[in-house]
Amino acid sequence: MNKLVGLKKNLDLVFKIILIILIGLIFYTFYRSEILYDGLYRNYYLKFYIFLISSLLFLFLINFFNSEIKLATYIVLVSVVIGLYICEALLLIDFKNIRGKTVYQFYVDLKKNQDVVVSVNPNLHILNNINQKKIFPVSGISKKLTILCKRVEDNNFVTYKSDRYGFRNADKNWDEKEINFVLLGDSFVHGNCVDSDKIISAQLSKIYKDEFDKKINTINLAFSGNGPLLEYATLREYLKNIKTEKILYFFYEGNDFENLHLELRDPFLRNYLDDAFQQNLLKRQDDVDKSNYDLLNQEIQKKRTNLYEFMKLWKIRMFLSQFLNKKLKIQKIHEKEKIYKSYKDILVNIKKLTENYNADLYFVYLPFIGTFTDSNDDEMHSKVISMVRSLNIKYIDLSNIFKSELDDPLLMFQSKRYQHLNEEGYRFIAKTIANKFK
Repeated sequence: MNKLVGLKKNLDLVFKIILIILIGLIFYTFYRSEILYDGLYRNYYLKFYIFLISSLLFLFLINFFNSEIKLATYIVLVSVVIGLYICEALLLIDFKNIRGKTVYQFYVDLKKNQDVVVSVNPNLHILNNINQKKIFPVSGISKKLTILCKRVEDNNFVTYKSDRYGFRNADKNWDEKEINFVLLGDSFVHGNCVDSDKIISAQLSKIYKDEFDKKINTINLAFSGNGPLLEYATLREYLKNIKTEKILYFFYEGNDFENLHLELRDPFLRNYLDDAFQQNLLKRQDDVDKSNYDLLNQEIQKKRTNLYEFMKLWKIRMFLSQFLNKKLKIQKIHEKEKIYKSYKDILVNIKKLTENYNADLYFVYLPFIGTFTDSNDDEMHSKVISMVRSLNIKYIDLSNIFKSELDDPLLMFQSKRYQHLNEEGYRFIAKTIANKFK
């Protein structure tokens, strides 16, 4: 009898502990989904809600079973959880051998002999240190060998030497009296994940030289993770130091509206909606570098401890995601019309800014890989192109060009299944642009 009473007390204690953990995780999921990200990634967090609430209901259900069934159920659940964390620990130990070095491991090894940094994307500053933020960098760390990414095709790392302002250019480009093209965009224009001589700006220069026997100069102001507001802020800060003929503004249908939704939540970044706001970043590169170094050190510290990622079973989830080869899905944005309205306002500001500097603006529409694999809704494409037309902005619709001129558009993407372009994809875009202006 005493054993049964003791067993019942232990089972009740286990029940209460699991109940508290589940309820805590539900509230934490709600905080991240609805408060931190304001519902932006609600579809992403939906699976966590389903799992946690289902687990909670299952917990209440087994509480009505007899002690033997409850004990057996708890043993199975605890065994599964322990097994998952053992696998996570094994992946953590052997990950270098299974998948090769991570960017962080590559950085640590390279740092022993070279002055090197990891690319600090401006979007990492969004909602970071909100109330005490005194500067919002829209570029990276200047004049440093920068680790950008790990290439999926061959697991090699892509690096580049950043220029005086932290962008991906040859530093001497800033000394040119006239720039033919200024490029604005996200990771596609930044050049993920190809070498510097294969990115769009470099390909443009090469094509003009080889095919038209003409030397041109380019400035690439793009950065991975940028959305429309960050891109507009970048143009506001750095265009004043560039005399240019043409500005190529790249819009990526895969996530630009998601990025914009998040950017609009940052009070500091939102200041750029006021035409009078300036940070004068051209004269504050030391401050830009310091802020980026601070953020880089935060990220490195997270990698060193790794406890948070371990608790989230991050490596198992990444391993399964790669193994199952899940297709990237575009998150649906709530309040679509509000986003379209905000985006149109930014487009108007970009056009006004380029006109003030006597430059021609060209809008370049970049397609999402799912456009060529799924029966995607064409609403975004038609609305954005209509918006561009209504503002009398010249444009290049690469979505239609990919469909009309390529037998298999997927050949332009990394391994035909990842969202970023490969070297051939970047070359095709550069050639398309060059042919338009020849």
